[in-house]
Amino acid sequence: MDVLLRAVMCFCLMGWMTLGWSNAAQYTSINMKSNIDKLKVHYKISKDQLFNGKPVFPKDTFEDSERRVLMSVVLDVYRSIFSQMLNQTVDQEVIESLKYVKGKIQDLQKHYFLKRIPELRTHLQNLWAIETSNTTVQGKALSEFITIYEKASELAHKKDNRRNRRQAQRLKSSIM
Repeated sequence: MDVLLRAVMCFCLMGWMTLGWSNAAQYTSINMKSNIDKLKVHYKISKDQLFNGKPVFPKDTFEDSERRVLMSVVLDVYRSIFSQMLNQTVDQEVIESLKYVKGKIQDLQKHYFLKRIPELRTHLQNLWAIETSNTTVQGKALSEFITIYEKASELAHKKDNRRNRRQAQRLKSSIM
């Protein structure tokens, strides 16, 4: 990975971590901010590159349950980026900052995100690898379709029922 691309990714990372998808100031320690600031200085990129309208990780429109899965994968990508950066630097201060931030990401994942994410990721990769043009796969998929469709419909209705209950509770609260 060339230095410029690495710098762009790092700067986008730093922007996301300091500006955040939500209120980052609530959870980001002074020590974390200090380490990120050191890394920003080391991996400095131009404002044109930083503000080119193409974030590395665009904002999502998913619901909380989906966000937990997505965020765990995003954090894995960050760990991978930091690992690459660690392998490509000899600056001791940069190494220490990268290790610190990478460790914080690992702690966050370990304590607050789904423990079955690796298993889920493997399952998703297997699904994406299904040979949809294979006639045997197509025939088997047809025979399994009704069962899968029923499960998907059940999940969709559970979600709608939860939403309806929340809306009813809000309406009830606003009336009282």
